[in-house]
Amino acid sequence: MTERVSGFALIILGIVIIVLAAFSVYSVFSGKSKPFALFNFPAISLDASSLIGSDAPPEARDALKASGQAPMLELVPADILNKTSNTLAHLLLMGFIASVGYKIGSLGALLARPVVVKLKTKNAEDVINEN
Repeated sequence: MTERVSGFALIILGIVIIVLAAFSVYSVFSGKSKPFALFNFPAISLDASSLIGSDAPPEARDALKASGQAPMLELVPADILNKTSNTLAHLLLMGFIASVGYKIGSLGALLARPVVVKLKTKNAEDVINEN
């Protein structure tokens, strides 16, 4: 009987873990909470002086590089890159936690169900006929 009680307790624990992970993902995607800040990447930018073609005279390219006035072109801002990376990492982590809850619940289901063993025995007549 204790196996059944512990099995049902594990089933409930697994369901609670799965629901909490799903609620966490929902709250992050709805904007009610922020994902874990795991990543802090700088913005992806490109030096504009490297985009000057070969048709410019070498003196003009060298002067532009030496002056340091070439603007940096920001391709992907840091906040977008970090928010996307952190949201995906949060989603993967909650998926892992939900799978742990599933494993706990399935273990509980194995403990809660009754174990029925059916043995096939030979009848006395079959044993006599074989000999």
